[in-house]
Amino acid sequence: MQDLLPVAQLNARSLKNIFGDFGTSFLRSMPPEFAHSMGMLVLKSGLLNFMGSFSDSILDVSLNTEVPGVASLKQPLGIAAGFDKNAQALIGLKKLGFSFLELGTVTPLPQNGNPKPRLFRQKHQLALINRMGFNNHGIERVARRLRASQQKTDLGPVGVNLGKNKITSLEGAIEDYIQGILAFEQCCDYFVINISSPNTPNLRKLADPAFLKELAESISLRSPNTLKKVWIKLDPDMSKKIFQSTVECIASEKYAGIILTNTHKIDVPQKGGQSGHPLAIGSSQCLEWAYQVHQGQLPMIGCGGILSGFDIFHKMIRGACAVQIYTALIYRGPFVVELLLRELAAELKSRKIKYLTDIIGKYYEDPRLQKK
Repeated sequence: MQDLLPVAQLNARSLKNIFGDFGTSFLRSMPPEFAHSMGMLVLKSGLLNFMGSFSDSILDVSLNTEVPGVASLKQPLGIAAGFDKNAQALIGLKKLGFSFLELGTVTPLPQNGNPKPRLFRQKHQLALINRMGFNNHGIERVARRLRASQQKTDLGPVGVNLGKNKITSLEGAIEDYIQGILAFEQCCDYFVINISSPNTPNLRKLADPAFLKELAESISLRSPNTLKKVWIKLDPDMSKKIFQSTVECIASEKYAGIILTNTHKIDVPQKGGQSGHPLAIGSSQCLEWAYQVHQGQLPMIGCGGILSGFDIFHKMIRGACAVQIYTALIYRGPFVVELLLRELAAELKSRKIKYLTDIIGKYYEDPRLQKK
């Protein structure tokens, strides 16, 4: 792991880190999906509350950032969709220190997803492969659970990642997304349209300018003023030409922004979507391709291959205003937010940068940062 952390070095291990290391090792001894269920159970139970919350006020740099249309954040690190599909552990995730939460993917009707096994570790690559298939409890139950959590505590900004049911035709996909928006419009801060998962047949065909234009028109008709809260999540497997034409459409239709990226589609050693370290280069390249189109005028959230503060730094110099993680929780433990923020702060301090916002998009202005 140390080669991923060229500047930041971890301090003496605290009780919290020891607890986190033990818990992580214990969960990794179990089958992946069962371990995830056990981790979710711990988060729901409140057992981690005794550890206290991490405060970035102890850092001597400012990690404040702004996600346009969503919120001003004290730090840039959120949880990606896929970890808490059903809004069951949002309070626990907030306690871990995430500055914003994204739940889902949620579909109108409940569905079981693909047959098990469907989640696999690639521990030597610090990666996961999943072919979950949008397993979730459906928009009605998840929306009720989200509202109940919000009544108990301030969760901060919450986004909902929306998908179409497997039984829904491509022609009927817009109605599925609209149903999701209507179900959550009173209780979430932003929406994400998932047209990029590799695990629902033909879903990626919807990453098409014609579909995105029709979807934007339908959203504006059915839920006025909501389009400015709708983000599009794209995959890293498009050609540059198709990817950039898609980004151009997203910008011209005035969606809120883009999340880059979803998982990388693979067939070997398992069929599914790969996340974690191998995704880092592809997701960063997509940030660069997108920036060439919108020149900083379309907000971006970086996602994919973020396992260290150094990785956050490189997503944000490429124009991301915030980032999301999932796989890092698996390999670096439940207190990964504190670890990554300390590493990010060390990275900034080593470069004599006091404010995180000063680095956003600087990759395109400073030739020294463009050296691979």
